[in-house]
Amino acid sequence: MVSYHEEMTKSIKLKLIECIKDMVAQIGWTQTEAAHNMNISRSLFCKMMGGQIKGVSEWRLMECLAVLGSDIKILIIPTQCSQGKIEMERIYVPSKKEQHPTL
Repeated sequence: MVSYHEEMTKSIKLKLIECIKDMVAQIGWTQTEAAHNMNISRSLFCKMMGGQIKGVSEWRLMECLAVLGSDIKILIIPTQCSQGKIEMERIYVPSKKEQHPTL
């Protein structure tokens, strides 16, 4: 049986990987370029892009997002419930092409 913690960890990692996929595609890097720039092996990059999260920490994924040009903010907010929750919110920022279609 999968624990709440394991399920939440998996969900957050997969969301972070989805952001990485989107940003790599937006930048236009190849797998090799992305892996090199994020200081990970191409093999690990390919595994991550395939949704394999074993051995990859949330922190490492956030470092990859920072390399790709994202700011990561972690907010700790008091809750009214007996137990808090962990959420990830992604703020969409259009690509430069979307912002300026004539580029």
